[in-house]
Amino acid sequence: MKNIFVALAFFTALGMSAQTKKKAEAAAQTEVVSEKLTPDAAAERDMKALAAVVTINESVKADVNKIFVTKYRTQEDTTLSAERLAVLSTYVENSLLNFIGESNFAKVKSNSKLFKQLVQ
Repeated sequence: MKNIFVALAFFTALGMSAQTKKKAEAAAQTEVVSEKLTPDAAAERDMKALAAVVTINESVKADVNKIFVTKYRTQEDTTLSAERLAVLSTYVENSLLNFIGESNFAKVKSNSKLFKQLVQ
């Protein structure tokens, strides 16, 4: 009788050990390595996303790209408070409105995912 309890405890411990190893392996496989973009590359990504939705005049492309580069360089500073980040978002929003026009800005604002990506 004593041997049966010892064997049962042994198999239970062995089974629990195997389950935890499977969970650890699964967690390691699902880990996604995200590559951190430079401010210039992130700004270029935002420009492409914006150009896919609205047409941007060649005369303002450099200015809009400069806004995005400034945004990402400022966001690299980890000591910024929430208020400063909010001011940065407002700056980007107002600058986009000025450069792309009200009708194009309305198109961008209606696409909430794109708007959030561009402004925040």
